[in-house]
Amino acid sequence: MNFLFVVISGILYFIPFFNPDLYFISWFAFLPFLFSIYKDKYNLLFLKSWLLGFLIYIGVGYPLYYPIKMFTDFPNLLVIIIIIILFAILSLIYGLLGKIYKIIQKKKGFNPYLFSLSWLGLEVIRHIILNFFPLGYLGYTQAHFTQIIQIADLGGVFIVSFIIVLFNALIFKFIISKNKRYIFTLIVIIALVISYGQYQKNRYTKTNEIINVGIFQSEIEQKEKWLPNNIEKYNELFINDNPKFANTSLIITPESALTFDMNKDLKYREKVLSKIEKINKFYQIGTLSTKDNKNQYYNSTYLINPAGEIENRYDKNKLVLFGEKVYFSDLLYKITGYRINSLLAGKEVKIFKTPFASWKTIICSEILHPKFVAKRIEEVDFVINQSNEAWFKNNKNLKNQMFASLIFRAVENRRSFIKAGNKTYSGIVYPNGNYVKFKNELNINIEVQLKQ
Repeated sequence: MNFLFVVISGILYFIPFFNPDLYFISWFAFLPFLFSIYKDKYNLLFLKSWLLGFLIYIGVGYPLYYPIKMFTDFPNLLVIIIIIILFAILSLIYGLLGKIYKIIQKKKGFNPYLFSLSWLGLEVIRHIILNFFPLGYLGYTQAHFTQIIQIADLGGVFIVSFIIVLFNALIFKFIISKNKRYIFTLIVIIALVISYGQYQKNRYTKTNEIINVGIFQSEIEQKEKWLPNNIEKYNELFINDNPKFANTSLIITPESALTFDMNKDLKYREKVLSKIEKINKFYQIGTLSTKDNKNQYYNSTYLINPAGEIENRYDKNKLVLFGEKVYFSDLLYKITGYRINSLLAGKEVKIFKTPFASWKTIICSEILHPKFVAKRIEEVDFVINQSNEAWFKNNKNLKNQMFASLIFRAVENRRSFIKAGNKTYSGIVYPNGNYVKFKNELNINIEVQLKQ
C-alpha cells in the first residue's frame, strides 16, 4: 500500500503537464508520498524516492519515444525498453538525494522545511548534472498561475518548485501534528508570495512602446520536411507578401523553415532575398546552413533587411544531445544502419539590431536553459524563440512544457518572448507572464511590448 501512495504522487505530479489548467493538483501531489515515507519511518526511502523520480521521468519524458523511433527505426518494444532503462538510470539521483535526506533528518519526526529544501537542492543539482534533460521541473506546472510565478524573477522555476513542495509539507505536518501554527505559517508565506506576485504583475503591465510582428506558424510533418522536392513549396509558404502582415515591422518563420542551405545554394538564396526585397520588411528565417566552404551544418537563423540583404546570423549554441549532437555516430551506424550526423554548435550569442528594436534569438530547446537565455538580456527589447517540435509527433505534453518554459523565461527576464513554431504553439508572452497562444492559425499578427 505504501508504494501505491508513491505511484499516486507520481501520477499527480505529471497530470498538469497534460492539462496546464489543472495546476492546482501540484499543491497536494506530494501528500501521498509523504504519508508513505512517514508511515514506515523512512525505511526504503531510497527505493521510494527512486520510484517517484522514475514515474516523473516517464510522465514528462515519454515523448522522447518519437525521435528515438524516427532516428533508429528500432522495433517499438525495443524503443520502449531503451527509454525505461534510460529513465531508470536518471532516476537514481532522486534515490540518492532521498537517502541523503534520511541521513540529515535523523529524528523520526518530519521537518517540512528540511524536506522542501531537499527538493530544491535536488532540482538544482539535477539541472547541473543532468543538464541535457531539462524537462519536468515542478514549477513549470504553475505557468498559468501568474500571481505565483512572479517570484521566478528572484529564483527562477526552482523557487516556484520550492514554494509548492513547502505548501505540501506544511499541510502534511499539520495533519500529523494537529498544530495550527503550521497552517498560520503557510497562510503567511502564500500571502507574501501572492502579494509580491500581484505587485509585480501590475508593475509590468504598463507599456512604453509597442511594435507589430508577424509570425508564420506551420504544421509540417518531420518526414515531409526534408524532401528535396518540397524546397520550393516551403519557400512559397514562408516568403510571401501576406496582407495580414501589412502593418508589421518584422516577420518571423519557425526553426528550419526553409530547407535549403542559405550559405551555399545561391539559386534559392537569390530567389528568397529578391522576394523579401519586394515585400520590403525585415525577415527572420530559420534554416540549416553551412559556413564558408565547409560541409558541416549549423542550426541557424538569418536576419534579412527590407533591401533583401543578410544583416546577421545566429547559430544555435546549445544542441540537443543525441538529436543535434551525436556521440559515437560510427558505432550507432554499425548497430542501427542509420547514419546520424551531428550539427555544429555556434560559439556566441548574437544581438539582432534594427531601427525599431534589438533582440536575441533562442532556437527551440535553448529556451529550457535559464542561464543561457539570460545572457546579454539587458541589451535587448525582446526575445524570439524559433522552434520545430515535429520530432515529437504533435505531442501535447511536450508542447505544454515548452510553452511553460517560455512563460517562465519572460517573467525571469522581464522581457516579451515571441514564439514562432512548427507543430507546436506559437504566440507571445509578456513580461508579467500574461500570454497569447495560438494553436492552428498559420499567419499571426501580434503586438510586442518593448522593454521598460
